[in-house]
Amino acid sequence: MDPAAIRVDVTDSFRRQLGECRPISRSDRDSTPKYEIRIARRLFEDGRDDRWRDTVRHEVAHAYVLKTVGSDVAPHGPEWKDAARRAGADPVARCEGDDVVDAAYVLACPNGCFEHGYVQRSKRIKNPWQYTCDECGTHPISYDVTDRPDDPEAGTCYVASIPWQTQDDKDDPDDTRNTARYLLTCPNGCTAWSYQRRTKRIKNPWLYSCPECDATLLSCDIDDRPINLESGRCHVASIPWQEPRIVHACPNGCFNVGFGQHTKESRQPDRYRCEECGARTVAYPADDQPETLTPGTNYIE
Repeated sequence: MDPAAIRVDVTDSFRRQLGECRPISRSDRDSTPKYEIRIARRLFEDGRDDRWRDTVRHEVAHAYVLKTVGSDVAPHGPEWKDAARRAGADPVARCEGDDVVDAAYVLACPNGCFEHGYVQRSKRIKNPWQYTCDECGTHPISYDVTDRPDDPEAGTCYVASIPWQTQDDKDDPDDTRNTARYLLTCPNGCTAWSYQRRTKRIKNPWLYSCPECDATLLSCDIDDRPINLESGRCHVASIPWQEPRIVHACPNGCFNVGFGQHTKESRQPDRYRCEECGARTVAYPADDQPETLTPGTNYIE
């Protein structure tokens, strides 16, 4: 898409919206489509470049769909999701009501018919089994925006901070699944969080630090004594790793993040770009980093 066809403006008029893309009226003699992208000024005031960059890419994807497909498709349908991934944007519709906002949670059809972002843990997020997809009739799922389940079951709540997954879990408070089984904790004893499920935090504790002393956290089974365990490791007996096994990184060294198991980024690194330099990302085994990293390459498979 020709960059000259897009005009980007910063506006103070958005109260909840982050961005907007709309066609610009043109004369009959001008055959080049023109689009205006407006971005909320507050995105530039919190020091987080990733927010405004993702918003611009989000809106560029809308412009691309308008140009290539037209307006007779769902605003955040498969055409937009494909364009968003190609643009390096998070392909989640960040909307609540009619406004585009920062989403913390997602309600989605497990068959891919729709995705909607939510700021709060609304009734839909807490009880997805009470609703059905308008297109296929399947019960939706809910999850944290950064932790989409790999093989979701319809009607299940995967939000880490909600202590149930299904209606049976919620209706039976004595169910053993509602008893905390794991800890994410500071090795110095400052604080600890209990979990019923093996969430991303439990599986990858080295990604987090204590808000009080900045020590790298560790995870373990609920009955373990954290003070005797090494920080930055997963000590849960049922998880087959203690340290990162897979790395998702910028080939130019801008960032690298380790995970215990595959994530969507490590499976398809060519779909993601570094926020700092724009290079397509790479994935490789944590214990076997290639000497030369070719952008967009998965060295694991």
